[in-house]
Amino acid sequence: MSMPDHETVASRLASILLKLNQGESFNPQELADEFGVHERTIYRDLNRFAGIVERSSDGKYRIVPEYQGKLRPKDLETFAKLVGVDELFPQSGTRFLMALLDTLSQSSFLVRGHHYEKLKPHDAQFQQLDNAIRDGKRCTLTYADKRRTLEPYRLVNNKGIWYLTATDEGRLKSFSLSRISQLVVGGDSLEPRADIQRKIEDDDDVWFSEEKTEVLLSVAPQVAYYFQRRKLLPQQVIDKELENGGLIVSSRVSDENQILPLVRYWIPHVRILEPGWLRDANCEGLKKYMS
Repeated sequence: MSMPDHETVASRLASILLKLNQGESFNPQELADEFGVHERTIYRDLNRFAGIVERSSDGKYRIVPEYQGKLRPKDLETFAKLVGVDELFPQSGTRFLMALLDTLSQSSFLVRGHHYEKLKPHDAQFQQLDNAIRDGKRCTLTYADKRRTLEPYRLVNNKGIWYLTATDEGRLKSFSLSRISQLVVGGDSLEPRADIQRKIEDDDDVWFSEEKTEVLLSVAPQVAYYFQRRKLLPQQVIDKELENGGLIVSSRVSDENQILPLVRYWIPHVRILEPGWLRDANCEGLKKYMS
């Protein structure tokens, strides 16, 4: 009997962690061959370990030196503390810590990034939503001064902020937990849609849209290392490594505000090449800021 998908993923992540902890370094294709998965899957796995894994000059991935030898396979709590997430979840317990290694369909949690919002004031609400997701129950709540009935899918920690991802009248949206009030979990059940679950998994942000814009950017040699080591842009792909050490990268976004602040942070080392309208919008925004 084959192992369920979520257990396979958790087992693979634990194996990768053990290899890293033992001082091994490897390229994604080596791991893809070993585990019988696509190279893109391995990149996604490594991205989950952002903050404790780095890309070395030879293109291989390794654990950050100060963490080597400190991750014990049977001590998930130690792992949580090492990566700075011991206070991430609203209460301690094996199930919460296991969410670090099991972030696919079996888990109601999805963790992205490595600077976290502490949810102590919202523990009860967090627990209610967790139960609603696991039990497949609709919930009614107030958000942005509007009463809404939602079909909840995941609790996502994105760049330090907790969000509820849910469908609102059939549209996938995200809701900041700190702005949710008057939460009531209903008694009627729902059947989660596989396409919605895949969309949440595939997006590396909480901006959801049916259509995305592909953005082409140039990255100067001075900062190329940072973009090679970690994905800094939404759905970032390195399209070309230039002879001068620079990069051509692409990103897929749902809204211009998803990428313009990031580009401006890296000025003058990152420039938008295409589309032209977004490049112009960036220039106009900078002119207004400078005037």
